[in-house]
Amino acid sequence: MLLAVALWSPAALNAAPIMNSESAFFMQLEQIRMSMKLDIQQADMGMEAAPDPAAAQALVIEKLKGSGVPPQYVQAAFARPEVKIYEEIAGFFDKPAESLPYEEYRKRLITEARIRKGVEFFRAHQALLHEITYAYNTDPLLLTSLVGVESNYGMERARYTVFNALYTVILRVPKRSKWAANELAEYLKYCYADKVDPQGINGSYAGAFGFGQFMPSSFNKYAVDYDRDGIRTHDTWPDVLASVSNYLIQHGYPPGSSDFSFGSPVWKAIYAYNHSDNYVHVLIDLREEIKKRL
Repeated sequence: MLLAVALWSPAALNAAPIMNSESAFFMQLEQIRMSMKLDIQQADMGMEAAPDPAAAQALVIEKLKGSGVPPQYVQAAFARPEVKIYEEIAGFFDKPAESLPYEEYRKRLITEARIRKGVEFFRAHQALLHEITYAYNTDPLLLTSLVGVESNYGMERARYTVFNALYTVILRVPKRSKWAANELAEYLKYCYADKVDPQGINGSYAGAFGFGQFMPSSFNKYAVDYDRDGIRTHDTWPDVLASVSNYLIQHGYPPGSSDFSFGSPVWKAIYAYNHSDNYVHVLIDLREEIKKRL
């Protein structure tokens, strides 16, 4: 009955253009009916509309309750003139590179330049790599290939501020709004605690940042102040390499293991870093290519 009333409501009919034939009129009614059916299905599936800017801010403040971050700090971050939306970001979630066939994905990431830079990086940071891998009992070549894929050995220049990227996801990608709000809350925790400018760090379209491309929640949980300067930094190699090692160990990497076979504990630890078989394969393949050159 609700559907029949809606179909014949003045609002529904007034919104429709004047038809020249009875068949066209009934086609119009069918289109309205199908549109309403889709709305009902989306509601049943729990699909939500994206929040507006005020609701986005309130959602982040709610997630920060009890964290020690004052609401005034969050309000000031949202009121900054630099806050903006990157309209292109929403489309990136529909076609991540990891969904490509492996050979195409591999060609993008295992290039001659990346192998050569990997060898150069390993040689330039060999003492630090061995020091950290001794402390954590991880594999130095695996750490090299991981930062090679994540940030091209620290040379990749990110396009988006972390704050604005996550803000965009909250507003433009409804199915990820709550996740992005949680990550933005975690990011503001870090900025508040370490006195970092919320607009001062660039990252990926999804909000990952630094040489290891940590999401804010992972950074807060696993980042290490290895050089003991009182700050966990995202763009200095001692802290980054130690943080990556700590992440892998905390996700089941058996200390000292060299078993990189599919399904091994090392494989699963890498998979936790980025939930993609392609990603794990390419890290291990790049490690082998760098090892051959060395």
